[in-house]
Amino acid sequence: MDVASAIVGPVVNVLTGHIKQKLGYITSYAEHVEYMRNRMQFLEDRSADIERLKRQHPNMPSHVPGWLEAVKNIKEDVDNIPSNNIGCCSVKKKFLAGRNALKLTKVIERLIKDGSDMISDGTLWREAEGYLGRVDFKNPASTSTPGASVFNSRVKAFDDALKLLQQDDDNMARVIALCGMGGVGKTTLMKQLKEAAHDSKMFNWIVVVVIGKSSNLFAIQNAIAAHTGEPLTETDEKLRATYLSKRFKGFLERKEKILVILDDVWEKIKVEDIGLGSPLPNGVKLLLTSRDVKVCRQIAKDAALKVFEVDVLKENEAHDFFCQKADISAEHDHDLYEIGCEIVKKCGCLPLAIELIAGTLIDERDRAIWRHTRDRLKLNDLDENVKKIIGISYESIKREEDKAIFLLCGLFPEDSNIPIEDLTRYAWGLKDAWGLKLLKQVSTMGKARDSTQTSVNNLKKAYLLMDGDSHHSDCVKLHDLVLAFVVNTVSEDGEDGCWIIHHEDNFSNYWSEANSMSQSCKQISLSCKGMSEFPTDFKFPDLRFLKLVQGDKSLRFPQAFYATMESLQVIAFERMKYPLVPTSSTKLRTLCLDKCSLKFDLACIGNLSNLEVLSFANSDITTIPSTFGNLKKLRLLDVTGCCNLVIDDGVLKSLVKLEELYMRSFDGRAVCFTDNNNSELAERSKNLCALEFEFIGNNAHMKNVSFAKLTRFKISVGCYFSEVRDERGRNKVDAHSYQNSLKLITNKEEILKSNIRELFMNTDALYLQVNDMNTLEDVDVKSPHPQNSLPYSSFYNLRSLVVSECAELKYLFTQSVATNLSKLEYLEISVCDAMEAVIHTENNGSDIMFSNLKYLRLAWLPNLLCFCNNFNVIELPHLMELRLEGLPKITSIYPSSASSSASGDISLMQSLFNKEVCSSSLRSIVVWKCESLVNLLPSNPMPLFNHLEELKVEWCASVEVIFDIDMGCVGETDKVSSSSLRSINLFGLRKLREVWRIKYAGNNNLIHGFEAVESIDIEYCERFENLITPATTTFDMRAVESIDIEYCERFENLITPATTTFYMRALKQVRIGGCGRERERKNELGHAGESKEQVCSSGLRSIKVSNCDSLVNLFSCNLFPFLNNLQELNVENCGSIQVLFNTDLGRAGESKEQVCSSSLRSIKVSNCDSLVNLFSCNLFPFLNNLQELNVENCGSIQVLFNTDLGRAGESKEQVCSSSLRSIKVSNCDSLVNLLPSNPMPLFNHLEELDVRGCASVEVIFDINMGCVGETDKVSSSRLRSIYLHGLGKLREVWRIKDAGNNNLIHGFEAVERIRIDDCERFEKLITPATTTFDMRALKQVHIYNCSRGGERKDELVEKEISKIAFPLPTFNHLHDLVLLGYEDVEVVFEITSPISRESTHNTQQQLIILPNLEKLDLYDLEKMSHVWKCNWNELILQKQPSQSSFRNLTTITMYNCNSIKYLFSPLMVKLLSSLKEIYISSCDAIEEVVSNRDDEDVSINSHTTASVGVVFPRLKSLTLFDLPNFVGFFLGKNEFIWPTLENVEIRECPQITVSGPITEYILKSQQEIFG
Repeated sequence: MDVASAIVGPVVNVLTGHIKQKLGYITSYAEHVEYMRNRMQFLEDRSADIERLKRQHPNMPSHVPGWLEAVKNIKEDVDNIPSNNIGCCSVKKKFLAGRNALKLTKVIERLIKDGSDMISDGTLWREAEGYLGRVDFKNPASTSTPGASVFNSRVKAFDDALKLLQQDDDNMARVIALCGMGGVGKTTLMKQLKEAAHDSKMFNWIVVVVIGKSSNLFAIQNAIAAHTGEPLTETDEKLRATYLSKRFKGFLERKEKILVILDDVWEKIKVEDIGLGSPLPNGVKLLLTSRDVKVCRQIAKDAALKVFEVDVLKENEAHDFFCQKADISAEHDHDLYEIGCEIVKKCGCLPLAIELIAGTLIDERDRAIWRHTRDRLKLNDLDENVKKIIGISYESIKREEDKAIFLLCGLFPEDSNIPIEDLTRYAWGLKDAWGLKLLKQVSTMGKARDSTQTSVNNLKKAYLLMDGDSHHSDCVKLHDLVLAFVVNTVSEDGEDGCWIIHHEDNFSNYWSEANSMSQSCKQISLSCKGMSEFPTDFKFPDLRFLKLVQGDKSLRFPQAFYATMESLQVIAFERMKYPLVPTSSTKLRTLCLDKCSLKFDLACIGNLSNLEVLSFANSDITTIPSTFGNLKKLRLLDVTGCCNLVIDDGVLKSLVKLEELYMRSFDGRAVCFTDNNNSELAERSKNLCALEFEFIGNNAHMKNVSFAKLTRFKISVGCYFSEVRDERGRNKVDAHSYQNSLKLITNKEEILKSNIRELFMNTDALYLQVNDMNTLEDVDVKSPHPQNSLPYSSFYNLRSLVVSECAELKYLFTQSVATNLSKLEYLEISVCDAMEAVIHTENNGSDIMFSNLKYLRLAWLPNLLCFCNNFNVIELPHLMELRLEGLPKITSIYPSSASSSASGDISLMQSLFNKEVCSSSLRSIVVWKCESLVNLLPSNPMPLFNHLEELKVEWCASVEVIFDIDMGCVGETDKVSSSSLRSINLFGLRKLREVWRIKYAGNNNLIHGFEAVESIDIEYCERFENLITPATTTFDMRAVESIDIEYCERFENLITPATTTFYMRALKQVRIGGCGRERERKNELGHAGESKEQVCSSGLRSIKVSNCDSLVNLFSCNLFPFLNNLQELNVENCGSIQVLFNTDLGRAGESKEQVCSSSLRSIKVSNCDSLVNLFSCNLFPFLNNLQELNVENCGSIQVLFNTDLGRAGESKEQVCSSSLRSIKVSNCDSLVNLLPSNPMPLFNHLEELDVRGCASVEVIFDINMGCVGETDKVSSSRLRSIYLHGLGKLREVWRIKDAGNNNLIHGFEAVERIRIDDCERFEKLITPATTTFDMRALKQVHIYNCSRGGERKDELVEKEISKIAFPLPTFNHLHDLVLLGYEDVEVVFEITSPISRESTHNTQQQLIILPNLEKLDLYDLEKMSHVWKCNWNELILQKQPSQSSFRNLTTITMYNCNSIKYLFSPLMVKLLSSLKEIYISSCDAIEEVVSNRDDEDVSINSHTTASVGVVFPRLKSLTLFDLPNFVGFFLGKNEFIWPTLENVEIRECPQITVSGPITEYILKSQQEIFG
């Protein structure tokens, strides 16, 4: 038998499996077919994506057509399989359909994978295109929108580049370059520009050539020839260039424009070699994309070049881009989205990396795969395509020094600002290291720094390095993916050894891998965060560089840590609490202990005889011991930020090779110099090339100090040093290089007697506070001009100049000094009481140009009359920011003609600049506290607006108008010119009447110059009346998004009837506040009968009106222009307003478009005492998109919704139109009707209802079922939360009329929480009590402090008080019930027999009461005599525990309920099988926990309790506290059984007696039960 089984068994198993498979074809054929069709739909979507790629890349990869053909064939096969309507008898058809569907599904899955691979691998398409681009010319324009898919952060660069392509001006750039690192999207942006130029028909010929890494002139010439005419047959490159040149000249002679695009340029290409003349002729534009700015400059040569740097994406753009490419959303794929955000961060927001990685995840929904991808990136495991892109840039670096500096940058943690100075110091220490070609033939620190800076500049131009953050101007950064590339490169164990770089917190886990490289490792950079000790076998015999950061005080080093590191040349410790310092070394050249705790003896450093660079920057070293004098080779000593440092005598004197000394302090605690220190510094200064020092206090001896050799310095005299920054702490000059700086607070004599004047010629930033100086020339050192023998000011290298508190300074510059300040970028003059003019000249007419001045601030100069005392031509061609503060004698900035003067005698007007000043690059004008200022701008301000972005005027008491424009003075070019002005901010201008005053505009003039304005803010301008006069003027303000007018008492009209809003289409937010005299907002944006284009033109999204006490009507006009896009309306503190919307938006019979036109999402109204109605019109347009309605402190409003939302028989569209999600109403004492009699249409999306402090509300849902349509009667809702607080007259939550006998009330299925607080007259939740609701989601009901103690006796007669809290099965899904202060309740649950209920519903369902209730809390229920009042019967007692009432109740808490005598009956205990905790406290009347005194059926009681006793099968905790009349648990004869009881606490129960046996279950865990 066993043998037979062994033989037959496997055969049967095989046959059974085969039969099951065949049967599955039949029984599951419909599922197989449906799944196949779903996957086919997905495949078709993939096919559509590849078709789009095919259109974009005509030279597609070779296997694409075959794949598309396969998709087409499989589609035909899928269509031939019958659907799931095969008859039940057609077994064969079902079998074939199921089998074939499974087969085809496998083929479809393979095609989907292949298609996804094709899409994600962008290199396939790029390689297919080759190096020869295609040309678009003379084709009809497409319908695509130019720049439609441009990322927001690149829109400005796109628009500016497109504008340059379009302009014919000879002075404009003819060569445009898009530059950035690999994969950043240069080519994508180029294609978008090409498409826009093509669609706009800017050019007759557009030639695109992809150059690539290995440029081929012959191939480039072929490409250009092929797309501009006949191919070239000549072989000589010069002859071919001549033919191309003739061809282009022919185009230009026919007035045909040409755009040549060279994509991915790596090396210089002579434009002459591709047929273009040098310089480029009119009609020709050249567009380049490259990773190297230097190459673009070489190609442009003599032509004007404009470079647009393409940066990585903004973080939010990168997230959106990733979601798009990976086909996920934050809403529906939250877990994947979170992982995706981390992936995007590791990609450094680089578009190509995001696209490649997202492409590999597009079909994956397994979180494990996504996490694995993220973790790979964290371990610097780069995608091969990304690695290749960066590798090409790296291999293209020509100088070996540049490569070495680039690799050194990899030693810094991710996202670090890498100090260029640190790179210099590390490079110096490694300059003779094997394998690193650094600082060849460099003999001084200064030359080393120049070499490093050159390498850094080259790397930045190649986009391998980026500028540091805004406050780290002397730093650079590595893109995260570039850092990963560096780490990968140096981690490979090649002939030059490997590097170990680890900046994560878990080095101990990484140690085994690192230890395997110990013999070949040359450089180590580690984060010690979280480490307690170094491994004892930390041995690296060939190590040259060691960098450790972030070691805390617990970190311990092995005793012989440096014993095996004999080759160490650089040690760099940063933020180490107790760093281990080597006691000896013959090769160590650089030691940096920056930001370290050094409170121990450092004398051993004196033994490092070959040390050349030593830094303690920002460490807490207190003493430099005498042993440091042994460092005879030391070239650089840095003790910057080492407070109260003491230097032993003789140290400075002994450092004979010292070239650079850095001793600036922070926080005003300088180095403590002795007289010997001062004399040693004077001696050592003769050889110093760099010095940072503060001559203050004991260190103020600079008499014998030599400054002759200094080429690098930051020195202060009479004060502590600080950088020159503006009022916001910003450095206003291009400070990506070191600035030589002087800060002098002294007197003229001290400056003239010292040698410090020798430094003026090399000073970049100068701060002067010299009391007895009359002009800057007083302290000048005249020197011969570099090119002639004329006297030359020593300040010619100044880039920043700050002059302050010079009491006798009358003029700052003479003409000879001013004409030499060609490099000056930042000029600030403040608190110079005697100053009358900035420049003093002897003669009129000569030109004075500050060719590089970008920032000018003149502040608190009470006698300043003008910028220049004579009518010289002042040119400020690059001035970007102008700040004027506290200039009481200036009446105008730019002079105005008599006709345009705002007021006063023109002869008395005092202008800061004369009429010929040139400052067309201005971006910001800020004017503050200029009390006499009348004219801010000239009568033709248009030339200023080319670049002006910000205009801010504050506390200027005489200004009446901002833009006083005389159109008669505006040239034809200016009339149509655009601007960059984005922000207008006016504050505290007491006489301001209007912003724009236009003269001689004519009837049809459209005023230009303000197209870019985005925000207008006007505050505390008490006489302000109008934005624009005359009202008929029409402006082009297409970009205005926000208008904010506050506390302007006379303001009347925002937009007058005569002003069309067609030109303010972007307006999103309007805020009006504190405009006390405003009567009515006449926003007549459109009238009935006007064209649809004009009526529907507003983009307004937000309106905020506040503190307008006299405002009666907010809107009294046609609302369509507002409601198209209006999303937020906020009205506050408007005491007279009566109606928000006093117009009808749509009536029966009107078009659907009008009725459904509102986009409002939020309405918030507060403190409007006279408000009667929100809507006096048809509600439907408002409810389409309205999500939030908030009404607070509106004492007069009686009805929230003053119309029915829908009745039976009305259209479904109207009845079900609401999108409301939240309704919040508070402190509206007159409110009676909260909701309409048919509130159901509101519940489609309503999630929250919150009503507080409304004294007149008696019922919340007063529902007349006769008004509810059939659709609404069965519709569901999303209402989740109901919160009612402080409603003094509230009697019930639901009042149902005409419900009928069989109605189950819908609309509340989603309610999860009900909370009722402090409603003193509250009686019951629902009337009538027989009403049945569908509340399947209700989990929590809390009723607090609902007492009728304060109600008058006559009111008690009106209605019978409910004494039963929960008489219904409506709340059967409830989990948590809390009753607090519900004083009128006598019974919480009344459970009656099925015979007593008049209902046709299933009796068993009725009697299963609250089966999900878990927690019951009862507090302060003074009249409660029963928790459960039951009419028991056999039906309920015979139920299984899984079907019984209260089967999940686990916790009962009862506190201060003084009428109840017992909690349970024995029958009730039988139902509470899950009860775990009982807590009873301060209940004066309670005598027992369990009692059978009120059980109606004694026989049942006896039958159920006699045999087994009273059982609490899961009870764990019992607490009885402060029960003065408590006698015992159960005064019957039954035993208590509680097998799981763990904690019993009984206190202050003086009457307790033991009745019945006390079982061992209590004794085992309670030492003292009855005290």
